[in-house]
Amino acid sequence: MTGLYMQLDEEKLDRIVGLFADISPRIIKLAFHRAQRRTEGTVRQQAIRMMQQRLQLAGGTQKRLRKRVQAHMKPSAADASEMKYWFGLNDLDPTLFRGGIRRARGGLMIRGTYYERAFVAVLSGKKKVMQRVGKAAYPVINLTVPISDEMTVALEDELFERIPDIFLHHFETDLRGRVKSDTWKNGWADNNLAAAERNIQVW
Repeated sequence: MTGLYMQLDEEKLDRIVGLFADISPRIIKLAFHRAQRRTEGTVRQQAIRMMQQRLQLAGGTQKRLRKRVQAHMKPSAADASEMKYWFGLNDLDPTLFRGGIRRARGGLMIRGTYYERAFVAVLSGKKKVMQRVGKAAYPVINLTVPISDEMTVALEDELFERIPDIFLHHFETDLRGRVKSDTWKNGWADNNLAAAERNIQVW
């Protein structure tokens, strides 16, 4: 698993906040955290799409890949480094790949690599790729396939660097939406605003 602290350009952030100087700082804070959540969703979606395409994964793997993209953040707009994204790049189940498994003499060929004494079993209705350790029938282990270094580099070069811009886009879009809304323009009742702020604490 690899982690990334999102670093925002302070000048760009200040420029956006300056466009909405007449809005309550409390509402700015709500927009900031809504943008964080939307950024998390965008980054997860793009990371999953990239992994599916580059690794040639089978359809229907989105749910399993979602767990590999996580965001950890604190309810403060004062420090952009509080937004941290984790990307799980540990080994993958061979069944996730398209056409990646075929039988070979004494084992299996998985994506062009031979695994001696490997076999496919059905356990509790689910297909599993196993491998015997040693010459005896047992013990056996679950067989996994490592993610290539090229995939890691692609995520870093093509997605990680865009995260700050993705966030700033969501932040500005959220604020513009609030300005156009009569509800936000006229101001929220204090109790409603306080409830929204409390919700940030459990995000």
